[in-house]
Amino acid sequence: MKTIKNILAVFIFLLGATEVQAQFHDPYNTGAGVDRSIARQRNAPRTKNKDAKKNKIDIIEATVKQLDKKLNLDDFQEAAVTVIYNDNKEKIFGVAEQDIPKDAKIEKVKEITKEIDEEILKLLNEEQTKKYQKMIADRKF
Repeated sequence: MKTIKNILAVFIFLLGATEVQAQFHDPYNTGAGVDRSIARQRNAPRTKNKDAKKNKIDIIEATVKQLDKKLNLDDFQEAAVTVIYNDNKEKIFGVAEQDIPKDAKIEKVKEITKEIDEEILKLLNEEQTKKYQKMIADRKF
């Protein structure tokens, strides 16, 4: 009877040890296992998303700044270019969300970009127009 209790105690011990081992997976015995306990995951700091929200960049503002830097836009031109991009933002993002082949998306974006370029060219002086046309020629899709 005593041996049965000892065998049962060893069996329960080994079963418990296997359960604990399942929480820490290290297949190659390198000591670099994965802690799979739920409590630690819940209490882990979540800083990545907070940092991403702080560093969120407005694409239109960044584009206008880049154009201002390259073309030396005056305040009126900068405001007008911002309005042009804001008016066309939904079109471009709408193309990105469409379920069509990549080549078709590129063609639609090229069409929208051509319309934007024509509107911007109307605002620029002769020197700025030359620079902007060079930027258009160097553009890659």
